[in-house]
Amino acid sequence: MNAASAARCATLRWGAWAAVLVFCIAFLFAAPVSADGLILDARPAGDAGPQLDAAAISPIPARTADSAAGAARAVANSDTYRIRPGDTLAAIAGRFGMGAGELASLNGITNPDRIIAGQVLRVGSASAATPALPSGGPLERVQFWPWPPRQGQTLAVWLAAREPMTFSVTLDGRAYPVVTRDRRGWALIPIPPLSEPGIWPLEIAAGDTQVRLPITIAAGAFPSVNIPAEVSQPILSQAATVRAETARMDQLFSRVTPGGWTPRGRFLSPLEGDFPRTSPYGSRRTYGTSPTITAHAGEDFSAAAGTPVFAPAAGTVVLAEPLFVRGNAVVLDHGGGVYTGYWHLSELNVQPGEQVSAGQRMGAVGSTGLSTGAHLHWEMRVGGLPVDPLQWLEN
Repeated sequence: MNAASAARCATLRWGAWAAVLVFCIAFLFAAPVSADGLILDARPAGDAGPQLDAAAISPIPARTADSAAGAARAVANSDTYRIRPGDTLAAIAGRFGMGAGELASLNGITNPDRIIAGQVLRVGSASAATPALPSGGPLERVQFWPWPPRQGQTLAVWLAAREPMTFSVTLDGRAYPVVTRDRRGWALIPIPPLSEPGIWPLEIAAGDTQVRLPITIAAGAFPSVNIPAEVSQPILSQAATVRAETARMDQLFSRVTPGGWTPRGRFLSPLEGDFPRTSPYGSRRTYGTSPTITAHAGEDFSAAAGTPVFAPAAGTVVLAEPLFVRGNAVVLDHGGGVYTGYWHLSELNVQPGEQVSAGQRMGAVGSTGLSTGAHLHWEMRVGGLPVDPLQWLEN
């Protein structure tokens, strides 16, 4: 290990001791609920005992809704809902805590089977949707971080039951793995950057009991950019190659390795020093004259070719090779369905199957693949979906 790697690892060790200190202090003194997190407790007042606040044991989100010009409001306005393919009137009504008849009456719908994708419904206000745990049930505590989650963030959910049992968590009909130990568990839920702001149904199965909670997905703050035709042409003209590469990466990111990453994990920066962020995660992109809108899946850092790229956390190298779009690419599996990717590198210093530690050099910044200049594209995937990596930075 060279001197630079040793210094970065020493920094990580100091950060770990600091995290332990915060952890202990939080147990000694019950932390108040922060605006960054939400704690639901079904136990009577005085019986809860010491508790860890979500914001105390998790990093603070680096991106806020006010960080970009013309940003949307932090909490989404849920007075309306745009129907998506596969929706039913009953399902939409349940999402917003309404009866199907009430929703139909509010919108003048006489035939509940005649709704179409793209139709906008009035659904009332999101302010009425306040999660609460039923008293006397098997769940005694549920904790969320961050709260409310924004488009592109990862929602961490901690569960505590009155006795050992199994858990499952589903958001908007999609199930996510729950790591369970004794009577506690946790799950990571990715919120796609193009997800519809509003109230989404979260279903928690604790043993044989189902608990349904309304989760408000807030609007994020993302700039918009058009990729000129002369730049986007290599992508559009090689659509089959691009699709094949995307399918391969999606399959890779869908695997879940037990152990490893937890909601208390944090990343070091993959670059040592301050570098301009030239294309933010989640930025809305159009290509040439196409009206299709996509979201940038990672964070781009402008840096000189040859700048070292380091592992931000421990993991296993599951890919290290040249790709058509991504150029020289490295993918780390951090465990628990959490992956990070590093694209357009000028060199590869690791190989598949290698175990890397935080601060270890993996390659160098370059402009390989479909790239217009030297930069690092840093990507994070949770449950197969791209999420904001800056949410998990140590600082």
